[in-house]
Amino acid sequence: MGSTASPDQRRALLAIVLGTTLIRLLAGAFIPLLDDEAHYWVWARHLMWGYPDHPPMIAGLVALGTRLLGDSVLGIRLFPIMIGTASTLAIYALARRLFSPAAGLRAALLFQVIPALAANGIMAAPDAPLGVFWLLAMLLGWMATAGAGWAWPAAGAAAGLAIQCKLAGGALALSLAGFILASPSQRRWLRTPGPYLAVLAGLLMVAPLIIWNMEHDWATFRRAAVVEPWIQPTNIVGNVAALLGVQFVYYAPLGFPLMVAGLIAAFRMARSDERFRYLMWCAVPTLVVVLLGATRSLAKPHYTGPALLSGILAASALWIQWRNQRLLRAGVISSAAILLTVLLMAAIPNPVLGFFHSEAHAWQKVAVEVERLLPTLGPAGQTFVLAEDYQAGSQLAFATRDRVHVVVPFRGFTLWEPPERWLGRNGLLMDHLGGARFQRLENAFARLEAPYSIPVRPGYSIRLYPGYKFEGWEDGR
Repeated sequence: MGSTASPDQRRALLAIVLGTTLIRLLAGAFIPLLDDEAHYWVWARHLMWGYPDHPPMIAGLVALGTRLLGDSVLGIRLFPIMIGTASTLAIYALARRLFSPAAGLRAALLFQVIPALAANGIMAAPDAPLGVFWLLAMLLGWMATAGAGWAWPAAGAAAGLAIQCKLAGGALALSLAGFILASPSQRRWLRTPGPYLAVLAGLLMVAPLIIWNMEHDWATFRRAAVVEPWIQPTNIVGNVAALLGVQFVYYAPLGFPLMVAGLIAAFRMARSDERFRYLMWCAVPTLVVVLLGATRSLAKPHYTGPALLSGILAASALWIQWRNQRLLRAGVISSAAILLTVLLMAAIPNPVLGFFHSEAHAWQKVAVEVERLLPTLGPAGQTFVLAEDYQAGSQLAFATRDRVHVVVPFRGFTLWEPPERWLGRNGLLMDHLGGARFQRLENAFARLEAPYSIPVRPGYSIRLYPGYKFEGWEDGR
């Protein structure tokens, strides 16, 4: 347990780290920017200690990356890619300390071939920093319970930073507390300053987020509690079944069962082995929250990710004890093959993902047309574009590099582009997808002219309506 790695093992770790980092860098440079990534770029232009959708960590990372590499796709993804490397080292260090260097190598490899986890190390999203701080908090928490006094506040700080990535990081605080309270051998720590220093350090990390929310009507927390109509489940049993079924897509057909097998083993061995009890507790609160959440809204498949890290760690330790080694190897190879296939298809235009590539490249055409039309509606700085959703608004903002004002009836946008600021002015109404969201904006201007259409693909265009005298909308958010 926690033995020194051999030279061959160190070389293997180096190969895993360098090889997967290179692959992620190439993917990050060539895969078109996703809608949410464009949205976080907009956040990075308006840095705050909180946002209605998430805590601020991803905005800060995108701001740092674009400061180094400019407002480019790779600049947006730079720190998530580097964090993917750091996460690989963190899960290796944790598995090595819990079990052995060989287990650490297996954990590092599994972490990088499971599609959804590998994608977290490419795309700019809150899940990338959440993963590394989650793993660091697990590592430091285990070190603290092994007697490293300095690790208590460090673990608390890491857990607090996980919350600054996503509110879901709060489940880890419950995990660490649950492990101590449920383990007779660990309760002795409650008579020492360690756990309380951890709580204090965690609170210091999340204090800016709490203060911002106090000043903004608890926007981040209220958003997490709201169930909007479009995500309300019509059938609770079917919704939970769908959540479980789609895990096989996100984490690969054999990758997901492998992690689940690890979790089941951790649960079975938790009573007799404190290491597995620790892994179990680091998964339970997240799994409970996700499953309960699936009874009231359509849970996203990646919500289970932090809990499944415990499955990877347990599987890496028990690998050589499992009988069907051929199936285990097939799980790793097939997961890696699926990951590489998806990355290639996302990076290189192809018929299967033609809609994705055509729309991604269409935004530059839309930006050119917007910058041609806006001067015909008024002086520079006095006109704007009204978009029906944050996806379209964010992509346009990035395509124009924020050279035009974009107004969106959507949470965060209203903080830096309040619609009332534009009352009485002229602008462009952009129709991205049509439907109810667009229809509620059709009367936002006193008068609309015939639209200009920018073809995206056969049968689909983005339309720009010149609008005169903006009057707002009744049900804006």
